[in-house]
Amino acid sequence: MDAELRHRFLAYLKAMGIGSWKYYKNAASVFLRWLSSKNLSLPEVTPTLINQYLCFRKSSKLEPATHFYPIRTFFRYAVQAGIVHQDPTTGVFCSWLDVPGGYPAYQGVLRQLLRRPAAILKYRLPLFTPDLEMYVKHLLDQGYSKRNLCGVLHYNFYFHRYLARRGIERLMQITPDHVEAYQRRRLRHPGKHDPRCSDKTIRNTQGYIEGFLRYAFDRRGRHFRPPPPTPNPSVLPNRLVEDYLDFCRIHKGLKASTREDQQEELRRLGLFLTSRGLREIQKVALLDLDAYCLERSGRPNAQQKSVSVLRSFLRYLYLEGILPHDWAKHIHSPCRFHADTRPKYLPWNKIQDLLAAVDRSDVAGKRNYAILALLACHGLRAREAAGLKIADIEWADNSFLLRERKNGATTRLPLSPQARQALQEYIAVRPVCPAPEVFLTAYAPIKPLGKSLFAVAHRLTYKHLGRLLPHQGAYVLRHSFAKVMLDRGASLSEIGTLLGHTSLHSTFTYTRIATEDMREVADNYAGLLSPEGQP
Repeated sequence: MDAELRHRFLAYLKAMGIGSWKYYKNAASVFLRWLSSKNLSLPEVTPTLINQYLCFRKSSKLEPATHFYPIRTFFRYAVQAGIVHQDPTTGVFCSWLDVPGGYPAYQGVLRQLLRRPAAILKYRLPLFTPDLEMYVKHLLDQGYSKRNLCGVLHYNFYFHRYLARRGIERLMQITPDHVEAYQRRRLRHPGKHDPRCSDKTIRNTQGYIEGFLRYAFDRRGRHFRPPPPTPNPSVLPNRLVEDYLDFCRIHKGLKASTREDQQEELRRLGLFLTSRGLREIQKVALLDLDAYCLERSGRPNAQQKSVSVLRSFLRYLYLEGILPHDWAKHIHSPCRFHADTRPKYLPWNKIQDLLAAVDRSDVAGKRNYAILALLACHGLRAREAAGLKIADIEWADNSFLLRERKNGATTRLPLSPQARQALQEYIAVRPVCPAPEVFLTAYAPIKPLGKSLFAVAHRLTYKHLGRLLPHQGAYVLRHSFAKVMLDRGASLSEIGTLLGHTSLHSTFTYTRIATEDMREVADNYAGLLSPEGQP
């Protein structure tokens, strides 16, 4: 700003009675320097340029009007002085900086959720714009309800206020520590507009906030939280693990899901060996393997699977000449007693009570009832029920096809009337989704239920059966189905076919579940031996 223009603008400010004339003069100087950096003159200024400048000066600490009013005053003077012919600030809405034309021109996603302009303006947060609106649109496209989206806006609004008061000026400055500190503050000092800080509210708040932050950081190629640790590549090279998994696929015939479980177990092994300071797998000792088995100790069934993977991998390394010793023969599975391996079951009337107790008033209830009906009436594994497709059900001949069971076979089974009715009721109200699987998630994002089906079945059985539920959880439905088939005179080969067993050895375990029947025979045996039932 040249000296003559500066003196005339100062005289104008003093004539208008503006006490903070120094601030107005400095604001005008900053604007003119910005204009000069773009090689523009005052007559070339348009409302769009004013919007761009205010966006450039936008801050999470100051209101937009703080920068707008000095510029508007300067251009009013410029019009009176004849420097410009019209005031470009008349077409600027300082509340809608990044939307030239203001609210009438705004067509963002918030207009689909909120009616009043003031409500929309409330959630156009300086620190989170435009990421928050993009995140809301992303959730809306996935089918999330308006209630969930309003929760995202509500909780992130108060989190934004918390960050602004602590001087956070950029989105990339936010860390997980800020989220945890905000949660602790809400527990100590719940706000007037905050709901009661129950455990569920705290979980929902963290989910809404971290979901948005993960999305915003991912857009920039960053991680909001550090990724899970990975083992040292020199201990378990990726190429070595891939070769072992190929060996399991070709020579052992393991399915993809089993190989994924083995890969996860080997990842844990690599992390453990890395934590013990090992540099390469060739230097592993039996003491390291014993320590790993001790760390992975738990229920015998889970420990047996872990030890089995470890033993198979060590044997492969020895056969390939990577290990000098066959450590696999020194790794033993945990002891399991016959009483522990005997399948646990419930009487069939209890299973029917479980099915009758399911609330079928909504889509989720109909889905849950259909899941339990399939597991109980056909003894399916959770993975088999999750993989069932609509095209696999033949309504005309009351049958359905199970593809790639655990034994690798494809089996067509008859469809029981109870399961048929349950499936028809659910499919009639099933959410619209291009996925071919029958069972979908009840809430957005709508997708196949997948591995979550076991958790759904376990939650329902535990909710309605309570203490009657054995430790196998939802697997009690499969065992109860086998017990009913055994009581009705089915042979072991027939039961094995229905359950999808590879060999009869697996089916033989169900011969141990008739202990109650044997106890009844023992109680009546004395009466059968005595003449005419007299002692």
